[in-house]
Amino acid sequence: MASYRNPQLRDKLAAEYVIGTLRGRARARFQALLRYDPELQRIVAGWEARLTPLALAAGEIAPPARLWQALARRIAGSGRSASVGRGLAFWRGLAVTSTAFVLILATFIGVAPRPEPPMAMVAVMNDDEGRPALVVSWPPMKAVRDPYVRIKVMQEHPVMAPGTTWEMWMLPGGEEAPVSMGLITTDVDQTMKLRPALASRMDGAWGVAMSVEPKGGSPTGAPTGPVIFKGQCVKIL
Repeated sequence: MASYRNPQLRDKLAAEYVIGTLRGRARARFQALLRYDPELQRIVAGWEARLTPLALAAGEIAPPARLWQALARRIAGSGRSASVGRGLAFWRGLAVTSTAFVLILATFIGVAPRPEPPMAMVAVMNDDEGRPALVVSWPPMKAVRDPYVRIKVMQEHPVMAPGTTWEMWMLPGGEEAPVSMGLITTDVDQTMKLRPALASRMDGAWGVAMSVEPKGGSPTGAPTGPVIFKGQCVKIL
């Protein structure tokens, strides 16, 4: 258990435990240690607080209608019905249906668009009361052809005052000035494309902020209005 005293190792294991990549015996040992280690429990709780908004931001992906239509046609064409119900014929019918579903699902997976790379960084931007307001995430910028960030608006009824706009800023950290990422709307789910020069700096960003600017964006290239949301970047991949 002595190795578990290393702060960097404890933080890394806590992150993997929350994400779900810590498995098998390693997970069992961690859970046993977690039961009697209050400080480790606080580290885990901190990771849960940072990553839960990201989980909530993930949208559902519904199968296309053609998949269900093809499945219905294949089942109807098998010549089996629930009324058969008994004996060997029933189990043969069930086998045909199951096989048809597997074939259709395999076909769907084969023609479906390739999934986007997993998100590598996330920034949970809180309001003045510490509640998540925006979640910004992005994949490794070297892994995508057209750099982008995903934006999830967490507020139930966001309001943008007339004549104003919301502008996102990358915060490099230290004494470096914020860099404009672009303008966003109040839509729940958004994708913002990034300039290549900015994309090359995103993986090393300290945080992300959002300010209220005049319509059209900041006239100076720096935040001129109040910064209402701000969050530190967390590497998750």
